[in-house]
Amino acid sequence: TVKMVREQINNQLKITKPQGIPAMKEQLIEAANYSLEGDGKRIRPILTWVMGVNEYGLDASAIVPLLRSLEYMHTASLIFDDLPSQDNASTRRGRQTLHQVHNSATAELTGLYLIQKAIGEQSSLDQFNAETVLALIQYSAQKAEDMCMGQAMDLDSKGKALTLDQLNMVCFYKTGVAFEACLVMPAMLAQVKESEIAALKKFAYHLGIAFQIKDDLLDVEGDMLLLGKPVGQDSDNNNSNFVSILGLEGASKEMWEHYCLAME
Repeated sequence: TVKMVREQINNQLKITKPQGIPAMKEQLIEAANYSLEGDGKRIRPILTWVMGVNEYGLDASAIVPLLRSLEYMHTASLIFDDLPSQDNASTRRGRQTLHQVHNSATAELTGLYLIQKAIGEQSSLDQFNAETVLALIQYSAQKAEDMCMGQAMDLDSKGKALTLDQLNMVCFYKTGVAFEACLVMPAMLAQVKESEIAALKKFAYHLGIAFQIKDDLLDVEGDMLLLGKPVGQDSDNNNSNFVSILGLEGASKEMWEHYCLAME
């Protein structure tokens, strides 16, 4: 399923260039497509597809705009995350980061462009109730605000020794809310009960933290060629993370703890 859906999503992501558009708009679209074409896992829209189609029986073609919007938002967040003013990464998804290929200004504008494209995609979910789509867009905007706060908290924590509770909070806002959105948005379209959405949020909380711990472990133990991004970034940037606080074994145990809580 993952392989099939990933292929479908990859085929739907490219932004087309209409005839007769200004040259600068063309350059923005090319920059956005460069970032989208990288070898991403597409785990967020895949989760949305599985929830929407397999669990709630939504029409696969009807939720394509939602899948695109999630990957556009995620890719925009990576573009900003990689900037010299933030994590200063040189590679992402197995290729040079956007600001390395162009410059920081182009990367910033491309990130903003992708966020607007994401909102446009969500507003085109025309096979669903308009009130539901409006609520979904409002929810999406709130999650984007939370992600910005999470990244700001992460940047502010550089050089500081965070407690485990503080790290969990940063990690949830930076990573967990995106997973929450991937599960909750198809549930909103399916108009499920509030109690089910609350359960999805709890699952996403633990899933997001487990995912981030694995990311921290791979930053120490991972292979750059397999990861498609540099290793040792957290140490270079003087970031507190689960490994620096708990050690390798402790972080691994904490990851499985959150995995088990998510499954429960």
